[in-house]
Amino acid sequence: MVYSKGAKVAGKEVVIYFLRNDGDKVLPGYVASRKIGKAVYRSRAKRIMREAFRRLSPRIKEKGLWIVFVAAFQPKGKTLKEVLEDIEGSMSTAGLIS
Repeated sequence: MVYSKGAKVAGKEVVIYFLRNDGDKVLPGYVASRKIGKAVYRSRAKRIMREAFRRLSPRIKEKGLWIVFVAAFQPKGKTLKEVLEDIEGSMSTAGLIS
C-alpha cells in the first residue's frame, strides 16, 4: 500500500516511500533486497538505516506516517554519516523533517 499509494523520494543511498495515514505514530520499515548482498550485509544496511531514522525522528514534523526505507547502497563501504546525510536530505526534500 505504501509503494502503490504513497510518495517516493530517491536519494543516492536510500529510497524513501511514505504515506500519510490517520494514526498518531510514525511507523518505519526497512528493506534490503538480496541485491545488497548476503544476510550479513543486508542486516548491516538495515541497522544503519534504523540508526539514521532514530537520530532524525525527533525532527519529524507530523505524526501519522508510514515510512519505508529501501537500501540502495553496499553497506561494506558506507558509514553511518554518509547514509544519515542522504536520508536527511531526502526527508527534507519531501518535507517530512524540519
